[in-house]
Amino acid sequence: MTYNESKQRYQQAHEKWFSTEYPNAYRNGHYTHPKMPQVAKANGLTNFIINYVNWMGYRATRISTTGRKIGDKWIKGTTRRGTADISMTVNGRSAMIEVKIGKDKASEHQLKEQERERKAGGIYEFCSTVEEFFEIFDKVLSS
Repeated sequence: MTYNESKQRYQQAHEKWFSTEYPNAYRNGHYTHPKMPQVAKANGLTNFIINYVNWMGYRATRISTTGRKIGDKWIKGTTRRGTADISMTVNGRSAMIEVKIGKDKASEHQLKEQERERKAGGIYEFCSTVEEFFEIFDKVLSS
């Protein structure tokens, strides 16, 4: 699948979702295509994936493992190290996606979490492009 095919699939999912969610606006011609996230960056690819999965009627959410800052103090997060960036459920199947862009590599904790998820019957994959995401998504759909 090419980038243009991925973009087209993204836009089609949005249009279908919009026409169902806002039928009167859609019918009256108030639809515009979504802005394409910058998928060459981790945040953009993460947004692309979450948007697409949710528009398709499944569930996806971003998981933040970082802590938070309160005043001058940093409070460590409580999420287990190695937890993937995205948690999704497609047709009752649990899938986790860890976004890796450029030279970013899987950590020891992420590899252990991947093993843990797979032993539990779920899917945990690393993804660096929209094309890879669609390979993963289509695999989840067919399993």
